[in-house]
Amino acid sequence: MKVLFLSQGKLISDHPGWNDSLIILKREKVISEFLNIPYYGYVEKFGWDLFYTKIVSLCSEFKYDLVYFHYFHKNGVPSPKACIQALKAQSHNPVVITSSGDPWSDNWMRNDFPENIKEASRYADITFSTQMGRAADKMKRWGAQNIVYTPNSMCQVRFEPGKINLHRHNFEHDIVFVGSNNTNRFFNPISQSWYGNKKRQYLVGQLNKRFGKKLGLYGNRWDNSSSLGPIPFNTQQQVFRKGRIVVGANPISTSDYYSSNRLFFEVSSAVPTVELSVPRLDKILRNGDHCYFVADVDELIFKCEELLNSDPELLYKKSNAAAKYIGDRHTQYHRMKFKIDTVKRFVKNGNKLDVKFPFFLNEIDLSDEYNFATR
Repeated sequence: MKVLFLSQGKLISDHPGWNDSLIILKREKVISEFLNIPYYGYVEKFGWDLFYTKIVSLCSEFKYDLVYFHYFHKNGVPSPKACIQALKAQSHNPVVITSSGDPWSDNWMRNDFPENIKEASRYADITFSTQMGRAADKMKRWGAQNIVYTPNSMCQVRFEPGKINLHRHNFEHDIVFVGSNNTNRFFNPISQSWYGNKKRQYLVGQLNKRFGKKLGLYGNRWDNSSSLGPIPFNTQQQVFRKGRIVVGANPISTSDYYSSNRLFFEVSSAVPTVELSVPRLDKILRNGDHCYFVADVDELIFKCEELLNSDPELLYKKSNAAAKYIGDRHTQYHRMKFKIDTVKRFVKNGNKLDVKFPFFLNEIDLSDEYNFATR
């Protein structure tokens, strides 16, 4: 299989894990060849019209079997409809896929999905989405075809599974929280993002109230006594390891399965991680084992205190194993391999979905879960 990967970035180095995944898959002979074009960089130089023309030309010349519009969601992008239709009209019949990675609103509230991902998903063969449930139902209503759940993951180039040795490790905080204060001071009752960020603000306020200087708060625009300012993206794991417990940011989307990639960075740091729950996310990571899901902020504070007072040897033995679990099953390599496998099965099955999910917990009934993870 020859893959034309249109990556969301200006440079290949913007998403090194995805490029590394394709290199590995070529080495493993899962694919025969690939070309990675970071589309923001190309468009910055040549514009969208020439980008779409170039994609059609490249596919016609080199007979790519798969064209992948990666995380194709940015407001103001011209419609990819004509480009995708031209790709599908080529004699070698390439498969076209797209993906959506951000927590766009799953109901009437803003921020709505950008028009270009709507168009791409209408005409692509498969749309891979990091949120399902109400979000996937909304996608179906605008005409998206063959929606397949694919979780976010850990970049295996920038991050790696950690291990906490209690006899050598020095903790600086009881609790670490990484995330910015994105709350707009203007009340916006139709914005799901506004409500989500207000909940994050409340969560951080309660953590600061309970843990004070024992809280390490990292991110932009916090002004309380625990604030330590923003950190570079690639240093997140080192910062998580400063804390005895990591608390995840409030989820903006509560559609089935959604989490940002930060959850996988947190768990892979080998620090016990407490997260506000999202429906069905406990089918991916085991509650009380890989991480700790809680229903609300009060329960989150209670769980942090409980973990801080628990047997540390047992606690970090469990979190070390959870970190290894992320490395074994939840990297960008695993996600790319899953997408390639899904495309191959799609073609073999007469252009109908036949998905084999490798990322659910072993105890999950996949025949039952299939209806939640596909549309």
